Amino acid sequence: MVGIYFMTYILGNEDLLGAFAWAINVPLIASLVFTPAIVSRFGQIRGVTAIGYVIAVVGRLGVALAGYLGSVPLMLAFTALASIGMGPLQGTINALIAEASEYTHLRSGKRIDGIMFSCTSLGVKVGGGVGTAMAGWLLAASGYVANAAAQPASTISMLYFMYLWIPVIANSIILILLWRLDVEKANARLRAELASDGPGGEAPAGRSDAGA
Repeated sequence: MVGIYFMTYILGNEDLLGAFAWAINVPLIASLVFTPAIVSRFGQIRGVTAIGYVIAVVGRLGVALAGYLGSVPLMLAFTALASIGMGPLQGTINALIAEASEYTHLRSGKRIDGIMFSCTSLGVKVGGGVGTAMAGWLLAASGYVANAAAQPASTISMLYFMYLWIPVIANSIILILLWRLDVEKANARLRAELASDGPGGEAPAGRSDAGA
């Protein structure tokens, strides 16, 4: 949503939205294609996705710098770089959800896979709706004038913040969360503990009916 306003009022060409869509989607698809092989090579999802988001943050910072310089080619190049970095998480998010569900099973003996995936789907839908609404609210608060040939300085500043800096902030938060995510190691540790318990260790740790 914000992209069309940025292209129109700052870059001065709304048709650039198509070029930026290509710069996002083509590298993202390429990244998704290679993600399984990369994860298999390194043996864990967390490391690959975290490094990917380091690349994504660097890419989005590059987009911000290029945006202030007014260089469309640089913006496109850094947009593509950021998209490549975001690819691994896009391709492994379901596996991470499954790992989180497995952690609950190993700890309590309860399977909540359906709930986990449903909550994730709900979160995506709610997040998309809230994000769209917030974009409208921020534009309105900045004094945006619908269908105007030019926008006030406050709106221009808001568009810079929304298109250039909000993605940097969002990607940085995701990077911090990924860096702290240790569910794969936790699951491996729990499986090792259960295996060391011998035949009776098949019951998940913490399960109240383990002795029944």
